[in-house]
Amino acid sequence: MELRHLKTFHVVAECLNLTKAADILKYSQPTISLQIQALEKEIGHTLLSRVGKRTFLTPTGKLLKKHTEKLFSDLDELEQDLKRLEKPFGTLTIAAPEFYCSYYLSQLISVYLDLHPQVQMKMLCYNSKETIKLIDSNKADIGIIAGTCNRSGIEEILIDQEDLVLVADSEVARGKTAVELFAEKPFITYDIEGVIKDCLDEINCKPVSTIECGSEEAIKRAVVMKAGIALISDILIEKEVEEGSLVVLERFPKRLSTYLIYPKDERDFSTVSSFVDVLLETWQTLRT
Repeated sequence: MELRHLKTFHVVAECLNLTKAADILKYSQPTISLQIQALEKEIGHTLLSRVGKRTFLTPTGKLLKKHTEKLFSDLDELEQDLKRLEKPFGTLTIAAPEFYCSYYLSQLISVYLDLHPQVQMKMLCYNSKETIKLIDSNKADIGIIAGTCNRSGIEEILIDQEDLVLVADSEVARGKTAVELFAEKPFITYDIEGVIKDCLDEINCKPVSTIECGSEEAIKRAVVMKAGIALISDILIEKEVEEGSLVVLERFPKRLSTYLIYPKDERDFSTVSSFVDVLLETWQTLRT
């Protein structure tokens, strides 16, 4: 079967009006009629019937329409995928915790759009666990997370390592040890597992109570408001420590790793690969 004949039939089947189909296809009505007749001859069944001035699909026509819908949908998808291989285009969705969104991605996206202004950007603020879920379900193209991912089907690239520090408000911490503070104040965190648990075990501290927050920014704000103590990235509280509003109680040799993640089958698409390249080239410069 010739693809152009199937395309003609598909448009006619959608319109059920030869005049309208001719306008869409830029063919004359006789040309359309000849192509439909050629297709009917090849299939061995009538595809269209007319009652008065109205055109209807025969049972064979309805069956063929079902298949041409799938065929041309697949061809459209193929065309879009081929375009994605050629040059960045379309929408790129990036998910990351609030800290990465505000501290890094706001700058990084500006750099990327200077190079690829035709791409539409969408940035989602989620914690690391939710970001992994978005990547795993193909609801986001690229993610930035604290800690590793370890999911099949997801590529991860180590892009940074941050020092972890135990901090408290300077007034709250005055004259007290970390052990004493843990006995008096809630531990503010988004997780109590992995590297955070290892750090607490290192100083033999176990929280009496905890406050769970969805992002490092929210954790920092809670500490600043004297709600408790927290274990967070030193980058996040540099200004507050310098000003003296927060004090570092402990600094740990164990570091928090930052990973870039994306679906493995997306790496060859130019929109994803171009952003990955820009991120790897510029991430460290955004820290200075």
